[in-house]
Amino acid sequence: MTDTAYDAEVPPRVSIVLVSYGGRSMLNACLYLVSEHTPVPHEVIVVDSGSEDGTDRWVAEHMRGARGHVVGRNIGFGSGCNLGVVDARAPYVLFLNADVEVGPGWLEPLLDVLDTQENVAAVAPVMRDQTGAIQEYGSVVGADGWCRAWGDGAPLVNQDALFPHAVDYASAACLLVRRRAFNAVGGFSTEYDTAYFEDVDLAFLLRRAGWDTVVDPRSTVVHQRHGSSDGSTAKSLMELNRSTFLRRWGAALAGRPSLPAPDKGSHTFYYARDILADARILVVDDRVPNADRGSGDPRTQRLLETLAAPDRRITFLARDILRAEAYAPALLELGVEVVWQHANPFQVMRERAGLYDVVIVMRPHNYSWIAEALAESQPQAVKVYDSESLFFRRAEQYVEAAKTPAERARLRREADEQREVEEAAFRWADVGVCVTELEAEWAAEIAPEASIRVAGYPVDIADQVPGLGERDGIAFFGGFMAGAGSPNEVAVLELADDVLPALWRKHPGLRLAVVGADPTPSVRALGSDLIDVVGRVPNPAWWLGRLRVQVVPMRLGAGIKLKFLDSMAAGLPFVTTPVGAEGLRLGGLVKHLVGESNAEMVELTSALLSDDALWTDVQQELLEIARNWFSRAAFRNEIDEVLADCGIVPSP
Repeated sequence: MTDTAYDAEVPPRVSIVLVSYGGRSMLNACLYLVSEHTPVPHEVIVVDSGSEDGTDRWVAEHMRGARGHVVGRNIGFGSGCNLGVVDARAPYVLFLNADVEVGPGWLEPLLDVLDTQENVAAVAPVMRDQTGAIQEYGSVVGADGWCRAWGDGAPLVNQDALFPHAVDYASAACLLVRRRAFNAVGGFSTEYDTAYFEDVDLAFLLRRAGWDTVVDPRSTVVHQRHGSSDGSTAKSLMELNRSTFLRRWGAALAGRPSLPAPDKGSHTFYYARDILADARILVVDDRVPNADRGSGDPRTQRLLETLAAPDRRITFLARDILRAEAYAPALLELGVEVVWQHANPFQVMRERAGLYDVVIVMRPHNYSWIAEALAESQPQAVKVYDSESLFFRRAEQYVEAAKTPAERARLRREADEQREVEEAAFRWADVGVCVTELEAEWAAEIAPEASIRVAGYPVDIADQVPGLGERDGIAFFGGFMAGAGSPNEVAVLELADDVLPALWRKHPGLRLAVVGADPTPSVRALGSDLIDVVGRVPNPAWWLGRLRVQVVPMRLGAGIKLKFLDSMAAGLPFVTTPVGAEGLRLGGLVKHLVGESNAEMVELTSALLSDDALWTDVQQELLEIARNWFSRAAFRNEIDEVLADCGIVPSP
């Protein structure tokens, strides 16, 4: 024991309470690990509950860096913990079993939860066994009172995709609790014999008082199950205490499912896990959003951020595993369940049959992929189709650009097939979502029985953006994940071939920065003394804040193009085509920013490069448009309207 664990001059943040019953060597090892890996100011309180192996004498004689209580008889886990809490000085109490091994960084994430989430009274780590397998990731309680640790026989699609969430209960083998909440509900009930079910009871008491119990996978400990008792003793105690739990909480369990055998009925586990959520929402899209790479992914990321709330279970199902492990953590931290390892949509939906209140399917190809599986396994769900844009309109633009009759005929067939899929998707939906008013008008004609809503793209608008003095050169900003022939590749090549030469004649030495992830070989080949192909950058706003005008001769595409909203938010005026300007609500700015031909775009760009007063006026008007129509608050209001159509009350 170290003398730093208990220091009367340093108020502890955490009081660590251990109840021992034999197992002196295990207790000593546990306390050593706590001392080694707990830099947070803390105190240790050990209550020895009638040990017969000399642990009581060891506690009395060797607890130099902590405090010990020796009780002459076995008063049980709950009463022992209550006794330890009476002596606690810290605002948080950490209940810890001697058979738990803690390691570096084990406590700080748990403290962070209670420090930042006022609705949470108790938080637990993920517990693994000595092989590294998940032993408990929170637990669920069935109608018959039996409990099952999530991960111990319950389905885990991907053990690396763990997310923080509220749980029925978490084991007090390692559980951090607000002391005032613990005292407010009377602590552990003394009705339970020796051990087991006291922690389940505590979680139910806390929930009845308005508090949540959560599990946070940022913290992990190792647990040697039944370290101080054999399996047969544990089983008999569980049987005895379950009857007490049912007597106390039977009414609260009404309507819950009974938990099946570990190898059967996985959908029952999911229902039991998510029973605390007021709403269960499934979102389906191409991939875990590569939020800094364009192609609609930033909007999906913002949608998930907007949907995430403590009273909801949000599940995101990715059709493609592209870069999933790199981008999933940002969603997991929000409490979004992310699923990307799956054989087919039927398997995933059958595992969760009847679970979701709302399913949101984004983009037409994902509707085609999952609609049948949803009809089979989620018939109760309200169906939302989020188009992201009308893909057939882009396909029709390719028809117009075709160079041969055969190519035109092929592209026409593809455009017609695409339109049929999108029409079917809107007719399938109870609620349709478009990104512009123009597209919403079309959808309302196609699906008159559906509720059609507009939800655009949100952007973050800085309080202060750079002015003219810090800017120079022009920009093309956009991702190239869609590859060769994509709208962005076509646009930047036209800019380089047909717009830049005329601009150079008017503004010799003018530099172009091409900013965006995954540049194609044709885009990379543009690099020269005056064209800098920057590629993917971690902070596009920084780049957009140091350039004077963005120029995008956009000929292909539908819906809102996020590049222009990002440009607005960074205070960067832009020049584009009517296709590029769709949905941007530019009003009177159209005459300064939108050109039909390349010659018009050259003139508009030249004016913004030469006229400082014009540039400043345009910048301020664009910032105002962004604040009014494309802020996160505006997007949240739009999504709240969608959810209201689905029967879901907006979260505070």
